[in-house]
Amino acid sequence: MIVVNGVGIDEAQLAAELPRHSEQRDPVKSASHELVLRELVRQRASALGIKETSSQALMQAVFDAEIQTPEPDEQACRRYYEQHKNQFIHNDSVQVWHILFQLTPQIDAKRLRAHAGDILNNLHQDVPEAFAEYARKYSNCPSSSNGGSLGIVHRRETVPEFEKTVFALPPHSLLNRLVDTRHGFHIVRTGVKHEGDVMTFDVVRERIADWLSQSSRRRATSQYLQLLVGQAQIKGLDIEGADSPLLQ
Repeated sequence: MIVVNGVGIDEAQLAAELPRHSEQRDPVKSASHELVLRELVRQRASALGIKETSSQALMQAVFDAEIQTPEPDEQACRRYYEQHKNQFIHNDSVQVWHILFQLTPQIDAKRLRAHAGDILNNLHQDVPEAFAEYARKYSNCPSSSNGGSLGIVHRRETVPEFEKTVFALPPHSLLNRLVDTRHGFHIVRTGVKHEGDVMTFDVVRERIADWLSQSSRRRATSQYLQLLVGQAQIKGLDIEGADSPLLQ
């Protein structure tokens, strides 16, 4: 049993929480951390005299009462824009093929990565036309039936870590490393690429301000949760930090 400042978290609570963490690499650890952080916030709400009917509303009320972050000004927004113009390109696209080695809680990630790496090495030694055959044989994505083709991919159509990689690749390239995403490990090849245009600052200023505000809020919330952890007496769990879906 986990005990947080004298309050127990039992196996039944952990079992009820586990399904929400099924895609994490260590679902039990992730669920345990979540329950501890939620209990710490609940205890802090009690100390502040905050009463809400739902746990989500309770957490939000505590964060609103305890966390203050400044809103980004014009200078901060413009500086971010100048440093990250590649994030504001539109109408760009790239033709993509991939081979997915899907990662699930039951699979050993190290062994799967090593297997995917061996396939990638073999591909680099084979002819480019062999990619479709490899995809049909090894990929866990439905696109395998079409030789791994994802067709023409535009910005914000795939997960960020995948998008960042494929749009950075030159056209007609086979990436010499695996791409790690929440779905697993990918071997990636590009085809025709259209570069697109950079949106003006006035068009994206509100989007930048919102992102900077949310980012600042997430950092402040993480620091706040780490403070609660540092001040608490927690038994039955080694909790190193405050990474949690509470921050998402």
